[in-house]
Amino acid sequence: MRADERIRVLNTLREGIASGTSHSAEGVMRSPLSDFTSRSLLEQEQSVFFRDTPLLMGLSTDLNNPGDYWADSKTGVPILMVRDDDGKFHAFANMCRHRGAQVVPDGRGNRNQFSCPFHAWTYNKRGNLIAINKEKKFGCVAKDDHSLVEFPSAEKYGMLWVKPSLGGEIDVDACLSGLEEDMEAWELNSHPYAREQDIHANTNWKLAIDTFGENYHFDVLHSQTLAPSIRGNLQTHDVYGKNYRMVFAYQHFDKVAEKIPQMKDWPMRFMTLTVYFIYPNVILLVDPGGVDVLRIFPEDNQTNKSVTCQRWYLNPQSMMHFMTNSHELEDRFIGFNAVIQNEDYRVAESTQRTADSGLVDHILFGMNEPALHHYHNAHREGLGREALQLQTAV
Repeated sequence: MRADERIRVLNTLREGIASGTSHSAEGVMRSPLSDFTSRSLLEQEQSVFFRDTPLLMGLSTDLNNPGDYWADSKTGVPILMVRDDDGKFHAFANMCRHRGAQVVPDGRGNRNQFSCPFHAWTYNKRGNLIAINKEKKFGCVAKDDHSLVEFPSAEKYGMLWVKPSLGGEIDVDACLSGLEEDMEAWELNSHPYAREQDIHANTNWKLAIDTFGENYHFDVLHSQTLAPSIRGNLQTHDVYGKNYRMVFAYQHFDKVAEKIPQMKDWPMRFMTLTVYFIYPNVILLVDPGGVDVLRIFPEDNQTNKSVTCQRWYLNPQSMMHFMTNSHELEDRFIGFNAVIQNEDYRVAESTQRTADSGLVDHILFGMNEPALHHYHNAHREGLGREALQLQTAV
């Protein structure tokens, strides 16, 4: 984030604390509950968002060394991500060219080569077929024509991107739509991978995303967990193409500000929580302890099931603290899970039950929930659907 932009955001929060105001939309928005129950809409979303759209998968530090790999199937397509001997990032369809079996089980590790567990056809780190088990008995196969299928991939600003379908290239700057300076300033490639988990919920994937879209609910739902540390109903509001950024203030924001006379010297990362929506399905959180990348997907081809794949990366400035207090690594991870699973997603599941009941045809996004307005219209734009409109009376 540029220095002038950082000062603008900090000043917005300072003024909001002083006046009790927050960024808001110009009206209330109706969101049809059929968006969370429609089978045909889900099929369109899976095709457009999770096959034909570049996806932020994780950070460069997921694959630090040559031979590091990460196999992941959350998009519905098994993907094998690898760093080759020259340090280049690749993404392949994790499908053997013999009988289509998954070459590597989902997970992380380091290998010099990848051998299919079905018949031991073997591939190198560039996806080339290098060995066929009992080749003479199998028959003549042109190895050069049977490499792993490679997907478009890109690495920039410490971020790993993949489009899990054939053809085209990924323009990371175009994907970020103006957030490039933010991502570069956070120095994401210096944040080492720390932990990961999958959080399953009985709710539509878009409702799961919505729980990260406002802090209007903090003083109510999170009264004992987040509210003591983060100010509720106060956020900034900035749109970057289909992406979005909001910044929350910690409760100690004004105390830190009082001790440091010049705003340019304020330690923004230790005064705020920055929340990004990276289209179409990622919430990226930046806080004093590190960076969370939350990839949110439909699960089991169901409109009312989702999985949130959380990966946590440590802030290098906090590493010494966590090394000295190693128990806090696990405590932080368990605490995050408890808030999301036991509070946010519990309520989202109740909204899903409302949608499934068919008794109510819409829910509301308030003026003080502008990110929710944006998320849903970004998804609608991506699918070529008509945008939801603001209403002055509902």
